Amino acid sequence: MAAMPIFLAALAAGLTFQSGWWQPALPNYRYRFPSDYGAHERSQSEWWYYTGNLSDRRRRRYGFELTVFRFGVQRPLPHRSPWDIDDVYFAHYAISDMAGKRFYYFDRAGRAALGLSGAAVGDENAWVGAWRVRRDRDGFHRLAARAGGTALQLVLKPKKAAVIQGRAGVSRKGPCPNCASHYYSFTRLVGHGTLALGGASAAVSGVAWNDHEWGSDELAPGVVGWDWFSIQLSDDVEIMLYRLRYADGRSVPQSSGTLIEPNGSARYLSLSDFSIAQTRSWLSPHSGGIYPAGWRIRVPAKSIDLTVTPAMADQELLTARSTRANYWEGACDVAGSFAGRRVLGVGYTELTGYATAPPGSRM
Repeated sequence: MAAMPIFLAALAAGLTFQSGWWQPALPNYRYRFPSDYGAHERSQSEWWYYTGNLSDRRRRRYGFELTVFRFGVQRPLPHRSPWDIDDVYFAHYAISDMAGKRFYYFDRAGRAALGLSGAAVGDENAWVGAWRVRRDRDGFHRLAARAGGTALQLVLKPKKAAVIQGRAGVSRKGPCPNCASHYYSFTRLVGHGTLALGGASAAVSGVAWNDHEWGSDELAPGVVGWDWFSIQLSDDVEIMLYRLRYADGRSVPQSSGTLIEPNGSARYLSLSDFSIAQTRSWLSPHSGGIYPAGWRIRVPAKSIDLTVTPAMADQELLTARSTRANYWEGACDVAGSFAGRRVLGVGYTELTGYATAPPGSRM
């Protein structure tokens, strides 16, 4: 859900774009895997997103985010200098240490020249410097990042097949024909790896979520931000919801979600199928933004009633080195009921448009 900050950052950097080459996300798209795991050169914006909840052998809990963004600048042409810019890349990496009550976050930018950053066509393999997300032929997802005395290495295996988000192959982001993306998710990845903080390394394991989106004109005019939720319940059910917001607080009617059953079957949720009510707020000491900090989520037709609570308050990223957007992306705890059964879970929430962007940004 984070393509617009990239677009605005690229404009602020003075980059130029070739209209006519970029393809919008249109209905009736037929997904083809594994090729759709890889890069889509004719989509102007694209990102590979991973978040998850981990724990070590001492049951200390952590959250993580690792996302690689690609933004097309001009049509790739043969026989050009390796220093020419076709795509620019950004990456965000964050660790939430719940026991230590510390949030570590880092961001960087790069370009494809000389292979310093890139994204492969044909299968997932995207990187900015040494930060990398890739998918092996055996279906394992491998993540690696290191910065500021932290290091993360994970090997993740999907428990369910990829879920196509939206309807007719597109996820709508507004009423205009091109306001959409192609979007799939691996909603329950399980795995293990190592996490280093402050010079100490620990084995970790847990559950993660992967999104991959691409398109060329995603958001409707007037959208100022969004609230996005990934929820992984203890009964092997997952829920994805997003609410796009206009400046006056109204929800964009095309906001939607998906309910994924234990067997992997998916049910589309329109905006009228669910409700998201804010229960608390948090004032950022960094940006001055006031973010929602607790929610009640209901899906009446499925008798779902959940509370979502941040695992810790401060999980805000200020990405001055890359996308130049302030946003909150954090691990959450989930509790409530589903069809009369008590359920627990974990998740991740992304909140944009609540805080002023850094100086020089167009946000």
